[in-house]
Amino acid sequence: ELDDIKVEYHPHSQISSTIHHFSEFTRSRMTEDTVPHNNSPWEPFRTRLDFKIAEIALEAAMTKDQTNRLLDLMHRSASGNDKFTLQNHNEVRSLWDLASQRYTRFQNDTVSVPFDSEVHEFEMHYRPLWDWGLDLLRDKYLVPHFVFDAQRLSKFDGERFVRFIDEPWTADAFWDAQVCFKSCFIVVLN
Repeated sequence: ELDDIKVEYHPHSQISSTIHHFSEFTRSRMTEDTVPHNNSPWEPFRTRLDFKIAEIALEAAMTKDQTNRLLDLMHRSASGNDKFTLQNHNEVRSLWDLASQRYTRFQNDTVSVPFDSEVHEFEMHYRPLWDWGLDLLRDKYLVPHFVFDAQRLSKFDGERFVRFIDEPWTADAFWDAQVCFKSCFIVVLN
């Protein structure tokens, strides 16, 4: 039928081709209802208020003394509607350190760049790309949104299906790379 969409999957995926009416074609995504709800996204902080106060202290680049004064004020003015448990800068710092260890840590290197007969040195902070990618693949909330099987999409113009590309996994490079996946893929997840 005119404007039908054909989805061909790479043969190595062992997924059969499908044809969809244009009005019914969508990318399958998890709906909001199927995404597990996290009741405490602020962990390892004990409460959301603890996290929000620590976040302000971090964003403001407050000193240890400033952070301790803020926490003292928070304890004196707490209304009781939310439990505020942070005691001092060391505890805030310790909790930020715990949170940062959940993902690949930043590394710090010096990059030397020759320019105009001088060598300029720059401090660079980065996360190793491979390790960061593995963090993303281990995230149970993100991994369902990744596409690993190459696809070729085409739309029926009344006479034939005409190919189009709308995402990286529908392009030739992704298709060609999947040839190697079957024989070269190494399981990298725990």
